[in-house]
Amino acid sequence: MSIEGPGSHSAELMQVLLQEMHRLREPIPDVELARAKNILKMNVLMAMERQDERLEEIARNFMTFGDLTFSQYCERIDEVTSEQINAAAYKTLTGKPTMLVTGGAINLVPTITEVARQLN
Repeated sequence: MSIEGPGSHSAELMQVLLQEMHRLREPIPDVELARAKNILKMNVLMAMERQDERLEEIARNFMTFGDLTFSQYCERIDEVTSEQINAAAYKTLTGKPTMLVTGGAINLVPTITEVARQLN
């Protein structure tokens, strides 16, 4: 049994991350999009069970949208399309990436230039 040091899988993890980011540029199947929307709505509504988080979410919604009820919030989630996600992913991936690296094996992580090249 071999035990690998911290950061030994950094390159592999970066490749998986990049593949998933690129997949966001492709049309999302309706079943997968519906599943993601339902998970998001469930997480939002479950967070609303705790009073402190409910107050924070209400304040954030008010600051962002002016007035937004939880049912309106869920309706907005349902209105999101695959095309909107693809456009947001494209815009995000064509910009300059921001990276934060911690740990003792920083030398194993690709440079920001290499990551930007792989994203575009």
